[in-house]
Amino acid sequence: MATIPLLHRDDHLLVVDKPAGVLVVPADGRGGATLVDLVSRQVGRRVSAVHRLDEQTSGCILLACDEQTRAALEGLFRVHAVERDYLALTTAVPSPDSGCVESRLEAGADGIVRVGRRGGRRAGTHDETLERRGRGALVRCRLETGRRNQIRVHLAALGCPVAGDRKYGYRARRGESYGRVMLHSWRLRLRHPVFGSELAVECRAPESELHV
Repeated sequence: MATIPLLHRDDHLLVVDKPAGVLVVPADGRGGATLVDLVSRQVGRRVSAVHRLDEQTSGCILLACDEQTRAALEGLFRVHAVERDYLALTTAVPSPDSGCVESRLEAGADGIVRVGRRGGRRAGTHDETLERRGRGALVRCRLETGRRNQIRVHLAALGCPVAGDRKYGYRARRGESYGRVMLHSWRLRLRHPVFGSELAVECRAPESELHV
């Protein structure tokens, strides 16, 4: 695989541009190098993941270079002190054009995360339609919480599945062809856990459909 783009690097943490199709950490039944493996080799030291992106999601992701920083970053995520903006190409236009989806999410026996009726963990996603794209839209999603598949589940619950996301309701229309789930981690902003300064990073998606 080509070199992973480094968006920010210091002695304590990295922000990299994750390619679509790469697992962040190992998964059951899957082989091959993970993002953590690839970046560790590239920078010559072992790094660790402090949050996750789905395999088919591209874009900004934080990696820690030492245990103290990893613990500090995980603390920031626990209190929702890391601002995370994503771009999603949806197959319908959300109505209203901005709002917040709140629900409880839980994984079923099949492993698929869904809105729970009785249990599950609270999840909140703020969405804003930035542009219409044909019958769909380019939607900014800001995570209030970071549950697995959260954005994909919440956009599907709005009747606006992410383009290419067959797991959560996408059905191809004539002439459509998406090589992946069209979701991109666009921006990260946080207070650096060691230096105390603001760290803000942004990266563009490889597909023109996911550009503002």
